[in-house]
Amino acid sequence: MNLEFNEDQKLLFETVDTAVGRGYPAGGRAAATSSELGWNDQVWSTLGELGLAGLPISADHDGAGAGPVEVYATLEAMGKHAAAEPLLDGVFLPSWIIAELGTDDQVKELLPVLAGGGTTIAVAHSEPGRPWGVAPTVSAAGSALTGVKSPVRNADQADKFLVTAVDENGRTGVYLVEATAEGITRVDGRAADWGHTSQVEFAGTPAVLLGTADSDVAAGLRRAFSRARVAVTGEAIGLMETGLAMTVEYLKTRKQFGVPLAAFQALVHRAADLYAKVELARSLALWATATVEAYDNGASTVDLDGAADDAFVFVCDAATATAEEIVQLHGGIGMTYESEVAHHAARLIAITESYGGVSAARRRALASDALLTPPSALLNNADAVTA
Repeated sequence: MNLEFNEDQKLLFETVDTAVGRGYPAGGRAAATSSELGWNDQVWSTLGELGLAGLPISADHDGAGAGPVEVYATLEAMGKHAAAEPLLDGVFLPSWIIAELGTDDQVKELLPVLAGGGTTIAVAHSEPGRPWGVAPTVSAAGSALTGVKSPVRNADQADKFLVTAVDENGRTGVYLVEATAEGITRVDGRAADWGHTSQVEFAGTPAVLLGTADSDVAAGLRRAFSRARVAVTGEAIGLMETGLAMTVEYLKTRKQFGVPLAAFQALVHRAADLYAKVELARSLALWATATVEAYDNGASTVDLDGAADDAFVFVCDAATATAEEIVQLHGGIGMTYESEVAHHAARLIAITESYGGVSAARRRALASDALLTPPSALLNNADAVTA
């Protein structure tokens, strides 16, 4: 399996890297998350002008029709700069849910708007004190929702919500809600990475069911969230790579007892071990991305959800180790809000809590049949062996 970018994908990565880098100088994430928007408006506009909002959306709906590798490359480039723009949570993830579950009319109405980059949709699935994988407690009585969702990322700037809820017959559905609809109470706060997040309460709020009552909502949501787990590993790799680079530079320039910290062999060994962790995580993230691409190309033996959980767990373990090491190797300065490395570390920890968190993904992985299946480094390798 080729786990390298082709020339077009390299160009995409470099373009996003350059465009985002201009808007994120040192301390850029601190300034972005402290703003009213919660991200850099100039960078967001640039991403829209480059057509990146429509990257995974079909060309039939004004998107680019790109694949998971292009999504990965884009998010890795954004991760390099700890960019706060909600490209994944506010555009890509809702577009995947809409494509999975929406009716033809809903898809035609919603996806072109998302592809244009002029709007974001907040996915409201998490509930206070509730495990990710259980049925929601928000109720849908007819066309009205009642209940609480929290945390909902970037809810303060979203134009619409996609809300999971249970109807009178006990069926889980996804409901489209206008952010300005009656009966919505929002309490805004900050996430672990200082990004904007909210508790959103619905009280008889008007809503429209996404798709039909017969839609396989559980499967559609599972596939969409699996794509998101794989995609966010790209951002994590970018964050880890830059966090490590900043730490190595700090060890070379910061002096103690009159000599650079890089003169202390124990610190150099820790940095070397961290480099190995990041590169191993990169390999598994790219493998999972290639697995999603094979799934999209019709490979019948691909386990999309299993690959997503495996990669998410592995990369999140590396992300936690990286966050701890880059802060510790910077010393006290690494704990401050003004330190750029602190924002990389905070975002890495926030990623481990995404889409149900690493603990839930690990439980699913341990409970799956994959533990009883001989591992293979290549897609369809088992078929090749028996052929």
